[in-house]
Amino acid sequence: MITKKVIDNLYKKYRNRPDSPDELNISLLFDQVFDNHALMIDENDLVINSISPSSPFHKIPLRHIHEIVEFGDDIAIVLHSSIIFLKKEDNRVNIHVKAPSLSPIGRIREAIGI
Repeated sequence: MITKKVIDNLYKKYRNRPDSPDELNISLLFDQVFDNHALMIDENDLVINSISPSSPFHKIPLRHIHEIVEFGDDIAIVLHSSIIFLKKEDNRVNIHVKAPSLSPIGRIREAIGI
């Protein structure tokens, strides 16, 4: 099950991108979810055809991917500020977008209600 703790751990563990996209575990995508999500590698981009072409998550530069991880019934594509969860058994997709962190001034303003 995908919980907040799991998501936080993925962001923490994979906070940096690999030196090269060749170091990513791309074989997980093609072994587990290729058919259900109609994946393609187009030059230096990963195209996920189960996501609408109008979505910013439809076409992702490989250099932006931090890691590809198998997680239960999902394959997680970890990016800097988001995680794309592709279901293995069908074409469902879940996307987690990380909330921006507040600056110290922003936290003070939020605390006093400005």
